[in-house]
Amino acid sequence: MYLVGITGMIASGKSTVAKLYKEMGAYLLDADKIGHQLLNNNTIKKRIIDTFGREVLDEKGAIDRKKLADIVFSNGEKLEQLNEITEKPITSILREKIMELQDAGFPGIIVIDAALLPKWELRKVMDVIVLVESPKWQLKNRLVRQRGYASDDAERRIKAQEKIFVDFHPQKSIVVKNNGDFLELSSNAMAVWMQIKELAKKKK
Repeated sequence: MYLVGITGMIASGKSTVAKLYKEMGAYLLDADKIGHQLLNNNTIKKRIIDTFGREVLDEKGAIDRKKLADIVFSNGEKLEQLNEITEKPITSILREKIMELQDAGFPGIIVIDAALLPKWELRKVMDVIVLVESPKWQLKNRLVRQRGYASDDAERRIKAQEKIFVDFHPQKSIVVKNNGDFLELSSNAMAVWMQIKELAKKKK
């Protein structure tokens, strides 16, 4: 079993890389998906409301993911607050799933797709971390053109995440550059995938 953490800033293409690796045979664990499911947990829901106010709720009283994202991804401090609430429950589930795969004798590569991996203790058990990088202007361009964000909103979201990655240079890491189109990203990601496969063989 070989653990690969994939992380990167908003619009960097990290989830695209994670899905490519899934297509190549990796077992994918999506931390964002787990986080979304945990918003239905009453304890976590209460802590989020206590921290960010009832304006994060929709008309049915459930956490509105877009409203919450608009708040936390536009302010670095608020993003830290959300991480304090969600890190332990998300990483506990990830650890459980990893242990289940280990107990079942899973022999392959496990990919953990997690935007906040640089902040988590879980990063220390990764065999390697893949950092997907793009220039800031390109991140902004994607947010505005592909996701429909206003220019200033895109800049706030990028700034909120910058602090997470500015000093994140793990020793066991490989960078995937995403400076062009999907074909270029795919090519770069597959070159790194071949490196990962070789590293996984050496671990065995």
